[in-house]
Amino acid sequence: MSNTNLTKLANGENHKHLMNTSTRQVLLADEALYYFLLVNLWGPALAVCILGIFTNILNIIVFSKQGLRDTVNISLFGLATSDLGSLITLLYANISFMPAFMALDLPFVGSDVMYISTLCHLIFTRVSTWITAYITLERCLCVTAPLRVKNLFTPKRTVLYLIVVYVLMIASACPMFYTTRPAKIFNPLKNRTLFGISFIEDRNKIEAIGFMTNNTIPTLAFCTVAICTAILVSTLRKKSKWRRKTTTSTANTVVADRDGKVVKIVVLISTVFIICYLPGTAVFVYMMLDSDLRIDGFHKNIVIAVFSVLFHLESINAGVNIFIYLSMSSKYRVTFMYVMCFKCDTVSWWKRPK
Repeated sequence: MSNTNLTKLANGENHKHLMNTSTRQVLLADEALYYFLLVNLWGPALAVCILGIFTNILNIIVFSKQGLRDTVNISLFGLATSDLGSLITLLYANISFMPAFMALDLPFVGSDVMYISTLCHLIFTRVSTWITAYITLERCLCVTAPLRVKNLFTPKRTVLYLIVVYVLMIASACPMFYTTRPAKIFNPLKNRTLFGISFIEDRNKIEAIGFMTNNTIPTLAFCTVAICTAILVSTLRKKSKWRRKTTTSTANTVVADRDGKVVKIVVLISTVFIICYLPGTAVFVYMMLDSDLRIDGFHKNIVIAVFSVLFHLESINAGVNIFIYLSMSSKYRVTFMYVMCFKCDTVSWWKRPK
């Protein structure tokens, strides 16, 4: 009799759970999600992605021409390389929503390939984030402890850091790749078997670890960039004010003005990075608290829509660096104009200080 009562009680609880689930409303319907992705990924996101690929190829060529002998060039070269990888892997997601592409008779499942491409995009994005943190930390120490920076940040250590970052970021995504297996999937609409992926049975436990890891890593890097940038800006402003008060000579005034320009460069670079990555950091933190916000959760459509916007912001951050270099680095402008094969008169014009 007691077993029968327990069974009735359990059935009653399950019924209540199902009733509560059925009364929940989906915030974003499938049809609305489709049109949102169609407009976002096929329109501005695709344009920014293609532009970013082109500009990062130019960045790689310019830094290679300048020579990879100092830590700054090595770091910026590594940043351009990782940004290029993130944009190339994201390009498929944007192209896959073009109506002409969807009409093709492809031998594979488009959404499955998009899933793998997105994982690769996340790896390159994490690498770019930690390279940005490294550059910001180096600049911060250049101001706070200038005598020790040369011993701490050497070209060899910078190259070693880039290698370690790539290895760690790939390792952090390995649990996600481990849960997928290549498979042949029958598509009833096309009446044919397509190549795709399948997931292992204990996928949830393994991906839970990967989910926590991949959300913690960019958050730590974002905090590093924000803290180092705040320290750098504060220190440079104090030194600039002190130099203006202690002397009125022209030479020292020029030095103070140069410090102000450095502050503007750092503020501009960090502002672009923070604006583009702050929404993603906030979303990652919230996703760790709400189990419904998962790619396979109840609000999966919201997650997909939000991530399409976050990827758009990441593309902007990866593509605008060339405009910062051109506007604030005379050395970069000269090399860029040489690479683009402009006339000597044009190169001389770019060499003029502004």
